[in-house]
Amino acid sequence: MNVKNLEAKSCILCGASVRWLEDTIRVANKPIRYAVCLQCELIQKTQTTPSLKEEKTQYDYHDNSFENSGYVDYLNRFATEAVDPFIKAGKGLEFGSGPGPVLFALLKKRGFDMRHYDPFYHPEQSVFKTTYDLITSTEVFEHFQNPLKEIKRLISLLKPGGILAVMTCFHPKNDAVFLKWWYRRDITHLVFYTENTFKYLTTLYPITIVYSNHKNIIVFKKEV
Repeated sequence: MNVKNLEAKSCILCGASVRWLEDTIRVANKPIRYAVCLQCELIQKTQTTPSLKEEKTQYDYHDNSFENSGYVDYLNRFATEAVDPFIKAGKGLEFGSGPGPVLFALLKKRGFDMRHYDPFYHPEQSVFKTTYDLITSTEVFEHFQNPLKEIKRLISLLKPGGILAVMTCFHPKNDAVFLKWWYRRDITHLVFYTENTFKYLTTLYPITIVYSNHKNIIVFKKEV
């Protein structure tokens, strides 16, 4: 675990002022602190960042394969809710596919011309040299060390009219509830969003929100 003297002076996504929230948990005798944006509501975990080895070790524990029927059903439900109503065919990219690109395969079965990328398990850089009708990213956005850079890249890869379907748990806005929230306990989870955070992105980029379940799924469409 890398422990940094990181004290964010502003939100890493929108640049607005932040307030501080401190955890009771300490790492290397330093408390885990969170910068809570007063404008877009992004929450950034500060001071602690997993090493690449620690990050991959955590991912290796995940049973994200076709042998895990619960995981397959989970991603099938995501595709049914976040993809099927908005796009039926085209060129697709699964961004952050993990050790077993299950969603990639499920979307191929639906008729999409799919590619997939993962920095640890399938670091194929050629995927960034073309554009896509559909980009999916499930349980990835919370891992971004630089969310503005990564989100900007994904939107740049979308064709006009293209769909970006995202799954990440929206954080509770109540501090006490947040500090008890299981999702932030994963050492690889560094940033947390609300629906308002994603609404802010529509002011930066030519995208609109076409669907939200107000919990963990948001779907964007790039303007034509």
